Amino acid sequence: MATKAYTLEQVASHKSADDAWVVVNGKVYDVTKFLDDHPGGKKVLLKNCGKDASKQFDQFHSAKVLEKYGPKLLIGEVSPSSKL
Repeated sequence: MATKAYTLEQVASHKSADDAWVVVNGKVYDVTKFLDDHPGGKKVLLKNCGKDASKQFDQFHSAKVLEKYGPKLLIGEVSPSSKL
């Protein structure tokens, strides 16, 4: 199955507690159902929803975190034409 591609503009429209997406290292994750389970709290995730949170993610997490949680949260990737 092909991976769905999203523009950064599409990701930016998903920034509420009811609809929360983040980009980490070019991948798009729907973290809506993970908000209450995030060890660092819901607030920090919501602060970064709707945008590329790669720098913040990499600062506080190892790659093992994405290995564990990523597969069930991954919904696609950032469209190559949308990358900076």
